Amino acid sequence: MSGANSTPEIISPVRRIGRREFDFGRQVAVMAIVNRTPNSFHDQGSTYELDRAVAAAVKAVDDGADWVDIGGFAFSAAQAAIGVEEEIERVAPVIAE
Repeated sequence: MSGANSTPEIISPVRRIGRREFDFGRQVAVMAIVNRTPNSFHDQGSTYELDRAVAAAVKAVDDGADWVDIGGFAFSAAQAAIGVEEEIERVAPVIAE
C-alpha cells in the first residue's frame, strides 16, 4: 500500500456467510438492522414486538438485504445492560420465524 489515500488490498475477498457466498472484491453487500429492543434510540422500539420484528426482517430481505442483524439490546451508555438470556429471548424467536 502506498500513499495516504490508497485502498488496502483485500487478501481473501470471498466469504461464505450462511448459505450465501460474497465476493467483497467484486460486489457490495447490504446489511439490514432490526432492533428488537423497547428503547432503541433509532426507532423507539417500533420493531420490539415479535410480529413487527419478523415483518421488518422479511421486508429488508425482500428489499435486497444480503443479511439481517437482529439487535437484542440497545447500545447506549444511558441504557441498563441486559443479561444474555434476555438478549437470546429477544433475538431467537425472530430468527426462528
